Amino acid sequence: MRLLVAIIHREELLDDVLSALVEIEAPDAVVVESRSGLELLERDIPIFAGLRSLVPGGIDFSRLVLCLIEDDGHAEEALAALRGLRQGPRHPPSEPRNTAMLVPVSAVEFF
Repeated sequence: MRLLVAIIHREELLDDVLSALVEIEAPDAVVVESRSGLELLERDIPIFAGLRSLVPGGIDFSRLVLCLIEDDGHAEEALAALRGLRQGPRHPPSEPRNTAMLVPVSAVEFF
């Protein structure tokens, strides 16, 4: 059993990610609106507002997709499907990157 965690920074990719999960029979994804830590610091602690100028191209869109996938084979398929969504050259490290990872899950309790 694996937990798929995807951090999406491009709005147009969100539908593609969710569609890919449905296609591999993992339709129970949860989407959470998220913000960067720098954005929160800037908003809540004004002394950090100057840091915004140090980070080029702020993050306008950010979503966290969580999906528990019971079959490890399906989990690998999901990661491969998301890898297939990569478009164009890799982003430079200074820009926000879409990220996906599989996390092993040792126990789950449904209630």
